[in-house]
Amino acid sequence: MLAESDTMHRSRRWLEDKLWSDRGQAQASGSLRTTLYEIRSSFGPAADVVGSDRNAIWLDRAMVRTDLASPARDREFLEGLDIADPEFNDWLVQKRLQYGQENETAEPRPENRGRIAIQCGTPWTATSSRSALSQILDDQVGKIISGFIALSHCTVGERKPDLVVRTTTETTDEGACIFAQIIEAASGDIIHSDHCFTNDPGVFLRSQEALGRFCWGIADAALERLTARDAGNSPAALRASFVQGALRDVLSFEAAQMRNSLARLDNAVAHLKSGLFPAMKAWALMSLIMEGFHAEDATMRDQIRSLLRRAIEISPEDGMVAAVSANVYVIMLQDYDRASSLARRALHQNPTNIFALQALSLCRAKEGDFDTAYRLSNCSRVASSLSKFEGMCNLHHALVCINLRRLDEAAEAASRAIQVSPQYRAPRRQLIALKALNEDPAAALGAVTALTRIEPEFELERYLFDSNYPATTLRKNGYLRAAGQRLGFSHDTDES
Repeated sequence: MLAESDTMHRSRRWLEDKLWSDRGQAQASGSLRTTLYEIRSSFGPAADVVGSDRNAIWLDRAMVRTDLASPARDREFLEGLDIADPEFNDWLVQKRLQYGQENETAEPRPENRGRIAIQCGTPWTATSSRSALSQILDDQVGKIISGFIALSHCTVGERKPDLVVRTTTETTDEGACIFAQIIEAASGDIIHSDHCFTNDPGVFLRSQEALGRFCWGIADAALERLTARDAGNSPAALRASFVQGALRDVLSFEAAQMRNSLARLDNAVAHLKSGLFPAMKAWALMSLIMEGFHAEDATMRDQIRSLLRRAIEISPEDGMVAAVSANVYVIMLQDYDRASSLARRALHQNPTNIFALQALSLCRAKEGDFDTAYRLSNCSRVASSLSKFEGMCNLHHALVCINLRRLDEAAEAASRAIQVSPQYRAPRRQLIALKALNEDPAAALGAVTALTRIEPEFELERYLFDSNYPATTLRKNGYLRAAGQRLGFSHDTDES
């Protein structure tokens, strides 16, 4: 860690934070002193190569030579090193990615290729009797996984892929069994596998909801298990870890973790030129604003626009970048034309993309096509139901149902979002008014109490009458005023 620095010099606090991040400062400082003593003792007569004072530790540059700048270097940065500290591992992943990129120009090793290859189906040169259902599932699962791994692509002809998606089906008179596996090609390890049964394979294939639910469930579980592996030995895990870590942070709905997603994505941008990262950062910022953890102002909206422009400039043909960008354009910026164009492009590549389905549902509602808006939103909700996106998609469906005056279904979707994401504030805000409108003031006040546990500053009167409080959908439909009346509140000013 000292030798990797340009000056071969690190502050004590930096080293403590990277190596003992789970300990208090006094304990971490003691551990560093002990480690420094052991290193010097092991160096014997060369102990003076390591210098230190109260603030920093360094190497004598005249006595140290590294191979970091060597074009002939053919081994991984700190190969084989494994330390159980998340801060160190984050730093190690970033550095391995950085030095791997620098070596890609000359005879790159397979794990340092510029793009991750995901084999989705039988190579086109092979003779195969695999069913159309198996090949379509391979394609759909592969596209979802590829969408969340920066600089990756799907193929059927890769000789040395990083990941293989393999689906098999067995059909009988009673229906079909579908079995899917995600395999790490280099090791042959099964990253994840799952199966389902269907009475009618044709109906399953034509159903966006059923197809999406199975494919998103498989892909999301595979990505989670992939990033839990040793990233240093898996280039796919290394690439996937940036976005999966950020998604986990955002979907925790804890303020500190949500903000941490921004730093993760900034680190990713520093090492990989992929539009996925600025698009995801724009989405993370929008999520922070919707939860009330970040102010919405002109400066923030300009920053989000800039991130979206950058994302599309870098990755103009990427379906997931288009889908996430569409989601932010419509929800945050109300740019329905741009959102519709991007969402349709994303759905052309993958008709079950939940981000694009959400975006297009709002565009169709804006146009007055309420039946299509509802169908698309419900498809997103069902498709997400086996993934970490379930809470997010149920909230979206609740908001769409509020706009369509399907209040009972809105309450059901908001309740499901709360059930799977207990820290999620937004669905709890919807549920207060929905319970009041359903002539159940006791349940509404119970929802107030539940929200106050995770939002201690919550005030019912502000919720009902402050136009800056994040409950826009309820407010613009007049439901907050009506809910206030049922709860015994009245207000003389116009809420529009």
